Amino acid sequence: MSLTHLPRAAAAATAVAALLALATGCSGAAAPAAAKDPAPAAAPVSLPAPRSAPAPAAVLTPAPAAGEVRTGQGPFTDRVKLTDTHLTAAPSVTGHIAISSDVSDTLALEITAAYYDAQGHLLGTGTFHYEEEGEEGHAGQPHTGPRATGDGIDFTVPADHLTGTPAAAVLSIPVLVNE
Repeated sequence: MSLTHLPRAAAAATAVAALLALATGCSGAAAPAAAKDPAPAAAPVSLPAPRSAPAPAAVLTPAPAAGEVRTGQGPFTDRVKLTDTHLTAAPSVTGHIAISSDVSDTLALEITAAYYDAQGHLLGTGTFHYEEEGEEGHAGQPHTGPRATGDGIDFTVPADHLTGTPAAAVLSIPVLVNE
């Protein structure tokens, strides 16, 4: 063997030794003790509680004008178009809502109204619910009435247990679910 072949022979011997070491390490020999121990229990996952609609303000500032119906800013106000809103003597708020951002069917919609007196003090609230899907809403029959998507629907938000005569209302949309 010449001196020029010695480094190649040494490199080949080293490579064979490394392969043997790897093969021995990957053989069916007993696994390390740590692998037999059960995995530690995963740490509990903490998820934030679902958010609900914020409570209406106790005092409306600036004080409302008689008969005024405001629309509060919320996560869905940019997706809908509210028109013809009126505070009625019933008392309730009536109006028309169209979903302007989606072409899919609306599965659920909720509109709430906070009712205020002339000084802007909260008197109570009311809620309007709308569902296009589900057996409860249509008794198993397909929905043939107006849809919130497209032309929209008329709504009435009746007041519930007011403590006085309302002079104004603020509408909010805490629920809007599309397909």
